[in-house]
Amino acid sequence: MHISLRLYQGIVLVPTAYRVERDGFFVTDRPLEAVSVEQTERLRQAIQATIERGILPISRDEARVRLNSKDDPLLKATGARSWFALDKQTKGLWTLVEKNGAYEIRVDQPMRTHGWHEDETKRVRFPLGTPLDDVIEQLITMIQECARE
Repeated sequence: MHISLRLYQGIVLVPTAYRVERDGFFVTDRPLEAVSVEQTERLRQAIQATIERGILPISRDEARVRLNSKDDPLLKATGARSWFALDKQTKGLWTLVEKNGAYEIRVDQPMRTHGWHEDETKRVRFPLGTPLDDVIEQLITMIQECARE
């Protein structure tokens, strides 16, 4: 599992993840859920729906097309003119990952020049066997706290 969430102007954007075959990196695209940060239950449902969709495999060529698209769903949903503009107005980025049955929430922070990178000091690792509902609850709490700052 690999789910990315972006907090942008009070809206949490949850795109679908695609894994590039043979390369192992992820590309995000449609379907894209967009939920007000205050709508806790709807946010929970959007995260759950994205988890249920799973990570879909795509070829390198498909990934290249998606990455170079002028119709990127995140840019379109936010109305941002560029990734630079979107990143400047993004309040937070989180990734929910499952590895060998254990969940992690990874928190990104903006880099000085542009872009984002993980702040490993904020990574939350859950013990093996932690129910997914508890992990999602913690993730939503983190996002809502960030929105209030």
